[in-house]
Amino acid sequence: MAAALAMILGGTASAQQKADPKGGISTEMLKEIRTGYQGTASDKAIKNALNSTGISVLAANSENIAMIDTHFSDRVKTKGITDQKSSGRCWLFSGLNVLRAKMIDKYDLDPSKCVFLDDLEDNLAAAREFGIRTIQVRDHEQAASDLRALLEES
Repeated sequence: MAAALAMILGGTASAQQKADPKGGISTEMLKEIRTGYQGTASDKAIKNALNSTGISVLAANSENIAMIDTHFSDRVKTKGITDQKSSGRCWLFSGLNVLRAKMIDKYDLDPSKCVFLDDLEDNLAAAREFGIRTIQVRDHEQAASDLRALLEES
């Protein structure tokens, strides 16, 4: 960084050779940087940019930054993938799968104490892979009856 600064401010390649062997800027290097600064419009623009920009921005390697995956902000642990067979509801179900996993983690739930109700067996199978108890809903009365029976077992 010091060598790059010296070159930007008009120093020569020899400034790199005068860098302190332990790191940092040596007295000789600082002298060369000051000599290289001519006060031209471009020197002033560079000086102002360096003075108003944080070190984390100045030190950032744009090649490394380009390799960061910005498409996904979170990785969610999941078990089971359900095939919705082109039902058009895949986004809804993938959202439910993510929500189910996040709720278990966020509230530190024991999956065996949770109950998942759904009308589709594929979704129930995915929940069972988490260790969640399931009830397949065919109608309101049946689901309520099954839920009462499950709670009585606990």
